[in-house]
Amino acid sequence: MSTHKSVLYTFFIAALFIGTLPLHAQSNIDSPYSRYGYGTLDNHTIGASRSMGGIGYAIQSGKQINIKNPASYAAIDTLTFLCDFGVSLQFDYMKEGSLKEHRTNWSFEYFALQFPLARWLATSIGVLPFSTVGYDYTGGIKNGTVRQTGEGSINQAYIGLGAYLFKGFTLGVNVNYLFGEITNSSTSISNIDATNATVFDNTLNISDYRIDIGLQYAIRINEKNRLTLGAVYTPSKKLLGKGYISGGNYNTSSGNTSYFQNDTIKLKNGYSLPASYGVGISYTYDERLTIGADFTFQSWSKSKFENSTSYFNNYLNAAIGAEFLPQTYSNKFFQSVRYRAGLSVGRSYPLVKSSTGNNDLWETGVTLGAGIPMKRNKSIINITFGYTNRRTTPTRLVTENEFKISVGLTFNEMWFYKSRLH
Repeated sequence: MSTHKSVLYTFFIAALFIGTLPLHAQSNIDSPYSRYGYGTLDNHTIGASRSMGGIGYAIQSGKQINIKNPASYAAIDTLTFLCDFGVSLQFDYMKEGSLKEHRTNWSFEYFALQFPLARWLATSIGVLPFSTVGYDYTGGIKNGTVRQTGEGSINQAYIGLGAYLFKGFTLGVNVNYLFGEITNSSTSISNIDATNATVFDNTLNISDYRIDIGLQYAIRINEKNRLTLGAVYTPSKKLLGKGYISGGNYNTSSGNTSYFQNDTIKLKNGYSLPASYGVGISYTYDERLTIGADFTFQSWSKSKFENSTSYFNNYLNAAIGAEFLPQTYSNKFFQSVRYRAGLSVGRSYPLVKSSTGNNDLWETGVTLGAGIPMKRNKSIINITFGYTNRRTTPTRLVTENEFKISVGLTFNEMWFYKSRLH
């Protein structure tokens, strides 16, 4: 296939992918903790970074897209076109006391393009989840039961620029468009009259934008050794969109609902997203070994939800990761594979309420992965095996153990290059 046909084919696949992603992102998670706030947050990494503990603030590569820091886009050379997309299969194991539950889900993970605009300027566009809601459980209340359900997602489409400023310094900006809908529902059924239930639905419809500003400084120690520093800042933002609140009496026999409440509210004054600060450092040897570390702080305790700032904790996350390529050029399969690993530890943003008070939600993640080169071109198949443990302190509530297999494909094509051979 010629280069220009390959690029057109890639754009065709991209159009199909973008058209289907929001549809499949509605039920790709099962977590009772996704009922809090805007749901379970995505780590906003793709490709190789997912196998390296989610690091990316100080990662520079001309062969992989790194959306975590838009300053990294400038590392691409003038003849390279990158296209990256991924899918995942997820196994969730939940335990609370003697109760156990297991669920399986699959989903599209992300799609992204990156290409140069000039020798000193490059761009990237793509779409990925921002957060996801998915849960369904039943609990007891006085004289009855209550079923809590939630579904939906907030997606993030972005376009970014990365520019080379002067020796070692690159600057980048992502403009992100947030869109999507999440719904939380509660159905209460009385033991006295099981034919009638009270139903409440709370739906958030998000349509807004936010920006990320990134900076990287690469220090060339010598021909084979490079140290890179990175930082990303995302300003806080009042959310635009609408909320829909409804309540009604549901007849379990006829299936009819008579509503006694049906309100529409504007989100701007009662909902917001926090400022985010990220810093990272990485060391690269001979373009074969990369070791890096990231730290992220997000001021969720100042963010509003339902016109209150009492729902959230400040988000903290520390991550380390590494990638190793045995030989730069090798005909042997195992010598040409990029081996990756990572570890992350952090406190998520929800304040989890219980009968004993508020609890912190902690997450620990371990990743292992590989970048497998495709024959006859520079494209790479990215495979990641991830494990995440979620638990609350000081009171141990539901413990989640999540196992995820992610598969991504990074197309690496020549950009605006016409072969002289026919």
